[in-house]
Amino acid sequence: MPKSYFTAFPPDLPADELTARRQRQKYAEWGLSVATMSGTPPGPGVIANLQAYINGEVQIEDLARVGPDDPDLPSPAYLATLSRHRLKQS
Repeated sequence: MPKSYFTAFPPDLPADELTARRQRQKYAEWGLSVATMSGTPPGPGVIANLQAYINGEVQIEDLARVGPDDPDLPSPAYLATLSRHRLKQS
């Protein structure tokens, strides 16, 4: 199994929070895969921001408005993660 970019879940999470984090991590991993396949490997800032999303500290819609280095150019990983999140919601 490939190594995850993200940290392990705390062992004492309530079941509903664990389920929510797993879902957000699934979206984030998908977003990273899409971005990497299109030639944009994730930088440390992108990984850190997606980890905050997984942890429930920020909403993906907020990240999709922020660029990793350029505020006018959101990370492809954020945009792909947002797209995956929206597909699940519809």
